[in-house]
Amino acid sequence: MLRSSLTLAWRNLRNHPVFTFINISGLAVGLAACWMIALFIQHELQYDRFLPSAERICQVNLSINMGGESGTTSNTPPPVGAALVTEFPEIEACARVYKPGDVVVRRGNAGQPLQFITETRVSAVDSNFVVMFGYPMVAGVAASCLSQPNSVVLTESMARKYFGDAAPLGQVLYFDGQPRSVTGVLRDLPASSSLRFDFLAPIADYPMVKRFHWSWVWLQVDTWVRLRQPASPAALRAMESKFPAMVKRHAAAAFERIGQPLDEFLAKGGRWEVSLRPLLDVHLHTAGMDSRLQTLGDIRDVYVFGTVGAFILLLACVNFMNLSTARSAKRAKEVGVRKALGSKRSTLMGQFMAEAMLNSGLAAVLAIALTGIALPAFNRLTGEALPFSDLFSGRLWWLTAGLPVLAGLLGGLYPAFYLSGINAGSIFKNAFPGGKAGHAALRSGLVVFQFVVSVALVICTLIVFQQLSYTRHRATGLNRENVLVIANAQRLTTGQETFRQQLLQQSEVLSASLTTDLPAGNFFGDRYIPEQGVTARPVSKDAMLSSYLTDDHFVPTLGLRLLAGRNFFRDFPADSAGVILNETAVRLIGWEDPVGQYLQYPGNENQRFQVIGVVQDFNTASFRTAIQPFALFHQSSQTYALPQAFIAVRLHPGQEKTMLQKAETLWKAASPDTPFDYSFLDANYAALYRSEEKMGSVLGLFTVLSLFVGCLGLFALAAFTAEQRTKEIGIRKVLGASVGSITGLLTRDFLTLVIVAIAIASPIAYYCMQRWLADFAYRIDMQWWMFVAAGLAAIAIAFLTVGFQSVKAALANPARSLRSE
Repeated sequence: MLRSSLTLAWRNLRNHPVFTFINISGLAVGLAACWMIALFIQHELQYDRFLPSAERICQVNLSINMGGESGTTSNTPPPVGAALVTEFPEIEACARVYKPGDVVVRRGNAGQPLQFITETRVSAVDSNFVVMFGYPMVAGVAASCLSQPNSVVLTESMARKYFGDAAPLGQVLYFDGQPRSVTGVLRDLPASSSLRFDFLAPIADYPMVKRFHWSWVWLQVDTWVRLRQPASPAALRAMESKFPAMVKRHAAAAFERIGQPLDEFLAKGGRWEVSLRPLLDVHLHTAGMDSRLQTLGDIRDVYVFGTVGAFILLLACVNFMNLSTARSAKRAKEVGVRKALGSKRSTLMGQFMAEAMLNSGLAAVLAIALTGIALPAFNRLTGEALPFSDLFSGRLWWLTAGLPVLAGLLGGLYPAFYLSGINAGSIFKNAFPGGKAGHAALRSGLVVFQFVVSVALVICTLIVFQQLSYTRHRATGLNRENVLVIANAQRLTTGQETFRQQLLQQSEVLSASLTTDLPAGNFFGDRYIPEQGVTARPVSKDAMLSSYLTDDHFVPTLGLRLLAGRNFFRDFPADSAGVILNETAVRLIGWEDPVGQYLQYPGNENQRFQVIGVVQDFNTASFRTAIQPFALFHQSSQTYALPQAFIAVRLHPGQEKTMLQKAETLWKAASPDTPFDYSFLDANYAALYRSEEKMGSVLGLFTVLSLFVGCLGLFALAAFTAEQRTKEIGIRKVLGASVGSITGLLTRDFLTLVIVAIAIASPIAYYCMQRWLADFAYRIDMQWWMFVAAGLAAIAIAFLTVGFQSVKAALANPARSLRSE
């Protein structure tokens, strides 16, 4: 019976090649899209699950409201982990991670050429870090590999990079000239690891962490704890309810030391609250949190891509249902004859389901080939390395096998139930249960559904790209074009100012500035106390300010606009006690006339700074983040110390390539032991929007796929409609109807359905994009023309799809049409 059903199904598919191609290709595209999205979602959901104790590890977070700034950060004080372990028996261990910045690693021994390589993934950690997380080791002892000073643990790939096939244990690498002995080798971290590093060094080797071992306000380490057993959300909340009392006991002395009594700080609405977040939630559930982790994702992206994939597969199934019901009139006579010859309904249902499953099986084979071909391009879009083999192993094999079956069931059940249930007598009388109008209404509803999905995706994609264009071209308060950024200036052996002067002597250079950091990078943040003068409104007793240490060339090099006061003066000693604020900082403090007012910095022996200027607000981060209160201090103030320095070089337009060669030559002469590392400021800004660019690219891809699948079905329906109305078209032509009028007759109904779909899709897309845009502090306003443009595009695509078949039918010879049976 099964063999007979499959034989008949194959014969039927072969006899209708156009409809077969449309069904199989549309379903194959839907399956391939679903599988690629499933690979992406699996990758996102399996972050950190390779760790044996992942369910017991939590990230320590700090919720802050201080100086007018509030938020949650994973940057924590050095002593918080030890306090948690001491006071809460539920917590068995803690480990801290400190980022020392880029490190120049030297390799090569006596008799070998020396090589200097800048490594960016270096972490300083507590000695129990490897044991607490359970990272698998290839060589060395996990419990003791970081217990000795000047030791280092490498990953497998770094061991091969520096030592080849030689045994790495006991070998020596030089970090910024400091010898470190290799005491362990870790297995390479998978791509689904939230913490990423190539080198681990003992945190005890870094004096800065030792210096602030007491501080509950120096937030420069990440802290992780391991629970004795996995805790439910309720248990975590119960434990966290006891944290405020712990903070009061331990942090009071630190707050007193910086001139801010903790009780007074809390009484005025300040917040300094410790909380825990399970490691398995970190990757997808910390969007918007301030963190040093570079791997944070967003669970909403998973929801969006999953929904889009499901809709594309559903569109392909709708195509099958539409075409099957459209062909029901022709299949009805076949059903009638078979029923008259004694076929049972179950047999007929089996026949139609066999056709559907054969369709989906062939589509699955084609989809596997399409996925293999398209996956490398999809990986480039997402920035991941999703393996094709995962479709047939792990958790996805059931999806790979189950989706074709589900698609066959969704596409075949309705035709099977409907066609097998038609009474043979009704068939030969040309009277169908429910009438042809009922099936036309069903097909119309399915077409509307297809284009609701497609049009909504078109609108969303258009708005996403408009927002991305806005972020690229909106004024940021500075001139980010033609600015070369040279890193590691602190390592210049000839001196930073000497090298800056050498750059200025080049004809391609307009100006150059030394700074501790730049926009689209990092910054130093701390609390400052405004002195409330007679012209000030006492809005805030203190202010959290982000800042750079710069020179007198920073403002002109970056193109900042002075609104009041002046810039730093060169060789003017008094400017070591000067500060330039941005507009947001002035508003936060409440000064009506800020120039001449004073700020105190309790973090460095109560330094006192006079405001000498105010600059227009400028974006230092992405447009998701509101502009922060910002300050520029002169480098001679030495108000704080950072381990990095940069040189910003403004170039004449079009001179980038020439200047790069010159700058590298100068650098090698000035600091031969340090690699020449550079970037461009506009590219650094663009990197802030990689996640949005990725989402826009993937959404655009699947929008095209949804339109393709929808148009395949529309094309087939238009062809079938024209075939059904062959004689009508012939008669109309004989009576003098023009090609245009016949084309309009055939396309009008379909275009009406598309217009209805546009009306339904527009409010849905508006709601979705309102929620997406709400994450941006600076965003576009959705305009009416975006919806009109998307609608017109959908109408044009539908018209071209339907119009081809309509014109073809209108141009047919009416004599042949009237002779056809």
